[in-house]
Amino acid sequence: MTEPKIEIVKEIGHCRHVVHALLREPVLAVDCEGIQLGADGPLTLVQVGTVSGDVYLFDLQENKQLFTDGRLQKLLESNEIVKVIHACSNDSAALFHQFEVTLKNVFDTQVADIVLEENKGRLLCPPLKLQIMCEKYSNAEKVSEYKNELKTQWCKTEGDFWAKRPLTDEMISYAAGDVRALVPEVYEEQLRLLEENKLLGIFEERVLESVNLSIDPEAKTKRRERINERIRDIINSIDENWDDSTTLSDFSEDGDELRALKRIDMKEAREKSEFINRLKTESILCELKELEEEMASEGNEYMVKGYTHLILSRFSNHPDKNVSKQARKIKENHQDIILRDIEVKYSTDSSLTHLSSSEKDVLRTLTPKSTTDERFSDIILSLYWILMEEDLDRKTEMFKEKGKDFKMKERYYKKLKFYVARGTDVPDSLKVKARKLKRQLDSKFGRDVIPE
Repeated sequence: MTEPKIEIVKEIGHCRHVVHALLREPVLAVDCEGIQLGADGPLTLVQVGTVSGDVYLFDLQENKQLFTDGRLQKLLESNEIVKVIHACSNDSAALFHQFEVTLKNVFDTQVADIVLEENKGRLLCPPLKLQIMCEKYSNAEKVSEYKNELKTQWCKTEGDFWAKRPLTDEMISYAAGDVRALVPEVYEEQLRLLEENKLLGIFEERVLESVNLSIDPEAKTKRRERINERIRDIINSIDENWDDSTTLSDFSEDGDELRALKRIDMKEAREKSEFINRLKTESILCELKELEEEMASEGNEYMVKGYTHLILSRFSNHPDKNVSKQARKIKENHQDIILRDIEVKYSTDSSLTHLSSSEKDVLRTLTPKSTTDERFSDIILSLYWILMEEDLDRKTEMFKEKGKDFKMKERYYKKLKFYVARGTDVPDSLKVKARKLKRQLDSKFGRDVIPE
């Protein structure tokens, strides 16, 4: 038997030849790699795998014309070929917003698992990672042995990891493993279960929702409303069916009840009942303890998760002073880790598209007084001022769109006045843009009037 091959595709002619052959395949596995992959995070590599195990790595970092001139777009937009993808929403966002490619006929393995679990009674099913998905639906070991090692590399030391060329053997193994893991075993088993349980209709609806999550605002709204409704149903059930002696340990680990208590808004929990508010507070304290222990045990190897900074910010405003104090302490340590990561992962030439939303949010908390503020490194200062200019550009665009209905918080208005003040050492381009916006605001709302 011929050993499955891996080919790197860079040239237009080679791409057309490969796509021509792949268009005859009924089922393909697809995955994408990039830097903070999404609508803005650069897409650098598209992997396509066949049922027989052959893998083609389309190198968009080297040649972005592979989609159009190389006809890769035609393959991904084909309605005849099933594209098996694990968690397609970020891939779909990058393809659509960066290359105007719309994924079609997608079989999302993460969505399939959620639909199957909901059919068994779950309401808030956790999305499974690829490795766990493979263990659940397949006996084959195809995920790359380098997967965890390389993830640590780009999360902790190399922010532009998937833009580096040439591709190393480890990068090739990782990229190929992520598509080989999906077909045929996982795909065929999930398809069998979906058909057996007559779930294909709801599955296809959910997949389309995932494809459009960052394309159509209605898709995101629909998902959020569905999840919030389920959270409320679970919380109502807890409030009605459990007594006041109940503690978190009475609920099954990672069951719907604990997940609902973790996700319900703090204000909504307070308004629901004292009982639910107590359980929510216990849930927060438990989450803070687990995070603190994880950060302590992993030390410099701790990998920041995208949502952690956001929830720590929310917990820092908890009405219980003990909770808010603990959250602020952990948040400070968490921010220190993020700042250390930024200094290692990036350079003064790095693009903001390489930074995560958490990294940008932490930079926004800083208060440099100049472009040479000695409290901060050159890398931090460079990225900070570039981010401040990007934020100002966004404010200016919002003002153009909304006119007299434009709003600006007092905190940002003070920052704007700092930019325009005489003698302040901020980048020249930022000062020029800030002065222009300030004049426009004065003209529209009155001199030094904050448009609140």
